[in-house]
Amino acid sequence: MQADRRAYRFCGHTIVSTIDLPLRPGAGSLETACTIERGPSGERAAASPEWFHHWRFGRQPPWLSFARIDDSYLLRFSSLADFHVSGDGAFIRACPSRGLPEDTLRHLLVDQVLPLALSRRGRVLLHASAVHLRATGAVAFVGPAGRGKSTLAAALGSRGGRILCDDCLALEPCAAGAQAFPAYPGLRLWPDAASRLGPAGLRDEGVAHYTAKRRVSGGLLGFHPRPSPLRALFLISERGAEGPTVSIRRCRASAGLMGLVKYAYLLDIEDREHLARAFQALASLAMSVPVLRLRLRDGHSRLADAADAIAAYARSLPRMDIGGRISSPGDRTSRIAPRAS
Repeated sequence: MQADRRAYRFCGHTIVSTIDLPLRPGAGSLETACTIERGPSGERAAASPEWFHHWRFGRQPPWLSFARIDDSYLLRFSSLADFHVSGDGAFIRACPSRGLPEDTLRHLLVDQVLPLALSRRGRVLLHASAVHLRATGAVAFVGPAGRGKSTLAAALGSRGGRILCDDCLALEPCAAGAQAFPAYPGLRLWPDAASRLGPAGLRDEGVAHYTAKRRVSGGLLGFHPRPSPLRALFLISERGAEGPTVSIRRCRASAGLMGLVKYAYLLDIEDREHLARAFQALASLAMSVPVLRLRLRDGHSRLADAADAIAAYARSLPRMDIGGRISSPGDRTSRIAPRAS
């Protein structure tokens, strides 16, 4: 008997899955970009895979390993699950280990494997959180795990912004620079950050069995369900104990490009043809959208001030109209002159 399939919307694509996912419902009549099916629990590849890439945290054993099997890929999360991904990213087969909690399987799929698969489908995907600001557009925060991308998004969301995505930002070029596509409602936050959003109307559930992070949505966190013009990309630097609450510096296009390359989702880092296309897309992005170096001072008490400063900076930037012409910010906040780095 075939398992029920459900259609979802994620990063501008329709996803069809036999596994329940924490995504927005979609129309099954739209063209499907990726189909997800559940395989047998505990199933492992018959042959010994030849691994060509690993993700590690420090000196720990690999968290995620990549191998090629014929014209597809095998992604193995240590003792948690295997995922078989077709070469074009259009099909994912999930084989969890026996007893793996369902929320962990959903997290691995939505927050790890699906972005890697969709990176083969044409759009630029970055490790970034993004927020839509009313009458302004989208601002995105790019950086490694632990730099506060989701926490910054929550700070802006609690002050009137609307969440576009958490840790997977899908971008498509347009005459005005780039469009940012919505991923799913909510953010993954540590409990202390989630508690600052207040309990009223907040949906709070676990992310995975191995982390204390919570998946939160609703309440103060509104969601923006439509694409938004990207106004700025903020590369988050390590926080400092001294200096201003928030420091923003404009990057030269070359520095911005190299900053973005490190955080692009890429399923196969050895596929030269695909790498060339991704590099060209990122170069165009760095030339058309401001890439800024963002440094915050330590302390959660400063997040509200940082959110206000970031929103004011984004409003001060000139925007592009649909014909690609620069227009004045008009009656918005006066422009802050950025420094190149």
